[in-house]
Amino acid sequence: MKMQWIWKRLATLCLCAFAQLAAAQQPGAPLVYVTDFELDAANVKQDSNPVENAREHMGGLLPRPLLRHRDPQQQADQVVTKMADALVNDLREKGLDARRLPSGAPLPAQGWLVRGVFLSVDEGNSMRRAVVGFGSGASQIELAVAVDNLATQAPQPLYQVIDSQSSHAKPGAGAAIALNPYVAAAKFVLARADDRKNVDRAAAEVADSVAARVKAAPQ
Repeated sequence: MKMQWIWKRLATLCLCAFAQLAAAQQPGAPLVYVTDFELDAANVKQDSNPVENAREHMGGLLPRPLLRHRDPQQQADQVVTKMADALVNDLREKGLDARRLPSGAPLPAQGWLVRGVFLSVDEGNSMRRAVVGFGSGASQIELAVAVDNLATQAPQPLYQVIDSQSSHAKPGAGAAIALNPYVAAAKFVLARADDRKNVDRAAAEVADSVAARVKAAPQ
C-alpha cells in the first residue's frame, strides 16, 4: 500500500514537471538570447589576506589551503555565469524561449537580445564598469540592461567611454563611461553584486522587465 502511494506521488510529480516544461517552452514563444553581462576582472588588486598575516605571526602554523586568494577572473566568471543562468531560467518560467548566447557568437537575425553591464557608481556620481570586489570607493553597484529586437536593427553600443584616465579614479577603477541615450537601458541596484541571493534577486527583476517588454511588442 505504501509503495503504491509512493508510485502515485512520483507520477504526480513527473506530470507537474512536464506541465511546467511545456508551459516554459510554448510553441511560437518569442526567442530571447541572453549574453554574458560585462564585469571587469582586469587591474584588480587583491586585498592582503589577514589569515596569511596571522600565519606569519604564528610561525607558519596555519595550513596553506586557508591562504589561497580567490582569482579575480574566476570571481567575475562565476558572477556572470550565475546572472546569465538565473536570467534564462526566470525568462523560461515566464513562457519565453530563452537561451544563453555564448560570448563571441554571431548575433541571430531574429529574436530579442538581452545584454548588460555591471556599473560602479562613485561618490561623485561617476559611472564606471564595475570590477570584481565591486569597487573600492563605490557607493553603490548598478546593473544596466538593454533589450534589443534583432529583427529591426543591429544593437548599438550600450555605453560610451568618456575618459581613459582620471585623477579621481582609484587604481583598478577603469575609465568613466556614459550610457548611450539612444539605447533603452533599465537600471537595477545591487547592494552586493557578488552575493548569490542578490544576483538571483536582480535576475528576477530583469526577467520581469524583459518579459514585459517582449510580450508588449507586436509579434
